[in-house]
Amino acid sequence: MGRDKCALEVGGRTLIQRVADALDEVCGEIILVHAPDREPPELHSRAPVRHVADPFEDAGPLVAIAEGLEAASSPVAIAVGCDAPQLRPALLRLLAEWAQAGRPLVAPLHEGVPQWLCAAWRRDALPVLRERIAAGDRAVHDAAEALEAALLPPEAYAHLDPAGDSFLNVNTPEQLAKARAAVGQSTSRSAPA
Repeated sequence: MGRDKCALEVGGRTLIQRVADALDEVCGEIILVHAPDREPPELHSRAPVRHVADPFEDAGPLVAIAEGLEAASSPVAIAVGCDAPQLRPALLRLLAEWAQAGRPLVAPLHEGVPQWLCAAWRRDALPVLRERIAAGDRAVHDAAEALEAALLPPEAYAHLDPAGDSFLNVNTPEQLAKARAAVGQSTSRSAPA
């Protein structure tokens, strides 16, 4: 996108605020993991917000998930990207319930693809994540395989998010326009590049 995605607006709120609003309905705390030399984005939440910096630049999602799990006070955490403007709290709640039942990682399958950045992770998965990171393997799918992740089939969550809106993320100007259209915002109000 050529700029900080967190601050892009969709429907009158920044992407990060939209994510925080969805998490507020499900979680007792929000842990925002950000790049080490970047000022964390502003967000408002009913739940306490804690900021955690990645240990190094361009650490990637697996390191961010591990850092978030390390900081979490709950045995189950929801890991989502900052660029998912249409997260459905009911889906996040369902993922957490499945993880509380004992699986170290629960991710929904959407169009045949596991959604690792819209998933519930148990804190007891942390040793496996740390081991993989220490070995130089920062691929989320490899860690998920090692953890024998539970994959939530679409029929288990279709009643909560029939169109899979929770999995729309914003990585391109076209996806930003699609997200804005989906929430009724005119694309003519987009921020300058």
